Amino acid sequence: MGSVVIIGKWFLLGLGALAVAAWVTCVRLSRRGRAVTIAAAGLAVVLSVATAADLVNAHYSYLPRVDDVVGVRSWPASSSRVAVAATPARTHPQGTVVTLRIPGVRSGFGVQQALIYLPPQYFSEPHARFPVVYLMHGSPGVPVDWFRADRAAQTGAWLAADHRAAILVAPRLSHGWLDDSECVDRPGEHIETYLVDDVIPTIDARLRVLPGRTDRTFAGMSAGGFCALNLGLRHRDLVATIVDMSGMDRPTHDGGMVGLFGRRADLARVVAANTPARYAAHLPADPPMRIWFDCGVSDREAYGDTRAMATTLAARAGFTVVLRLRPGGHDFGVWRPALRDGLAWSLAPHRAVQVRLPRAHTTRTRTARA
Repeated sequence: MGSVVIIGKWFLLGLGALAVAAWVTCVRLSRRGRAVTIAAAGLAVVLSVATAADLVNAHYSYLPRVDDVVGVRSWPASSSRVAVAATPARTHPQGTVVTLRIPGVRSGFGVQQALIYLPPQYFSEPHARFPVVYLMHGSPGVPVDWFRADRAAQTGAWLAADHRAAILVAPRLSHGWLDDSECVDRPGEHIETYLVDDVIPTIDARLRVLPGRTDRTFAGMSAGGFCALNLGLRHRDLVATIVDMSGMDRPTHDGGMVGLFGRRADLARVVAANTPARYAAHLPADPPMRIWFDCGVSDREAYGDTRAMATTLAARAGFTVVLRLRPGGHDFGVWRPALRDGLAWSLAPHRAVQVRLPRAHTTRTRTARA
């Protein structure tokens, strides 16, 4: 039962039919006693709520299977000891996911757990080092979304089989599921410092990663796409590749910029410094960057920002930009294939510097200066 897909058309139709049948039964049993009627009505309410919840779930493709709903892992997992004591004796044909505690020594963010995918070569080639991809979750969101809804472990195994093995790190970038940190330093939550000064140094020290900027990728979806773009552009000394999936080109927060950064005299300067739409056109050519933009054509939230940022950065010397537009909206139905395509591109050897920007629904290619 765990592998049953619950966001498919027939499952939803079946669930809806059961809800309708339960209400019809409730009406027919209404004359047979209060207890029977209450029981039938309770079942009808449960089925109706389940149908409505699954419709929302299907819209975002958030929890595709029964296992995801009940919290059962559908990916290979191992003890965190594997991460620091990998030996050829322990083989993991599909790779494995471990949990690593990362203390917020510099940021004060506390000790947070990151989910980390290690490819099979991490165990079969004990002296090899690997590129690392930092996966930045959205809001609402948590690190496990990458492995549950986005199938990151399956993508990692596919990349490894295609000779593009990489370590995938999904750190916690907010205090809670509904906490929208935008990955910035703000009162009580220094997420930018946590990622740059705590997470990356810990990963470099604990795992066999290639420590250079050209072997580091920031990838994110939705609010995490903004995180990947903004932090990647702000820290070009640390990272050379960005995969931005449906991210905005500016910070957003329900409480506005005061709610995000707090009341401060230099608020305008801080907001501008964290708004790619403002500073991207003035970035220098060095060090060079590669950026994969990916967005659904029906995504009213991010479509315009994605195209505008791709156009702006493609015009800058030193930037390799790819814009991929695909059917879909602001959901995991777009982000699952986007993750696979974006990482396949980012982990492939890049000898030519190309910019691919779609005009309407066609694609043209031109060479940019490196």
